[in-house]
Amino acid sequence: MHHTTNAKEGHAAITLQALANSLRRNWLNGILLGLALYIVFFKNISITFNLSGASSGSTAPAVYEAASYAKPAALRGPTSTDHASILPNPAPRWDERSADDFPNLTFVLRPGYAAQLRIRPEIPEAKMGICQRYIQTYKGIAIAEMEQYGVPASITLAQALLESDAGSSELALASNNHFGIKCKAKCLGCTCRNYADDDQYDMFRVFESPEEGFREHSILLQGERYLHLQNLNITDYRSWAEGIKAAGYATDPAYADKLIRIIEALGLSVYDQLGA
Repeated sequence: MHHTTNAKEGHAAITLQALANSLRRNWLNGILLGLALYIVFFKNISITFNLSGASSGSTAPAVYEAASYAKPAALRGPTSTDHASILPNPAPRWDERSADDFPNLTFVLRPGYAAQLRIRPEIPEAKMGICQRYIQTYKGIAIAEMEQYGVPASITLAQALLESDAGSSELALASNNHFGIKCKAKCLGCTCRNYADDDQYDMFRVFESPEEGFREHSILLQGERYLHLQNLNITDYRSWAEGIKAAGYATDPAYADKLIRIIEALGLSVYDQLGA
């Protein structure tokens, strides 16, 4: 019995000794096998040998450089960038100003302004509505003045719209002065008024009614400095606008262009046909 036990123990000792010898001989192979498995399942490793030292006689050791690379997208979880790429772009914000922040003629004189600044569509629509109501209110007076004094109705309406901002200016509301008509030294019996933004010599006429103000505008354009306008065709609103500007009605260098823009944008030339 002792003999059998000793034989088994001896055999086990030989087996363990053989395994230890095998591990000592193949340890390098085991490390390389583990490294290969790591590369396959986890990341790529690039190894760069610095051999430049050998050619120069240097004995510097080889340099091993390991660089890890991102896993393929299929093996990665979702990232914040992935989520952002599928979200819709936010809509551009509207301009926050209200209709009261704009003069009534803004979008007539600058047709691309609303789209450029992303002003809410209802604001230009509201301003256009104010201009159209003004035209409906005063077109009859303008046509009557054209028939009596020969001033194109389109010119009269365009000047009234521009000078009074479609009837909303203080001059129009408080003095029925829709044309910015000033007091003259020879204006005997005229009522005049000065406004805070003007110097003491810049006095403006006060009229009892809009009709009286429109009539004074027609009479003004019969003056000597405007006599050349009477030679123009009543439907030639462009020449009338340029002639009024050249005669010094306003100091704004773009005055004629603004009148033409208003006439064309609001279709005012149709009223001139009634006097042709």
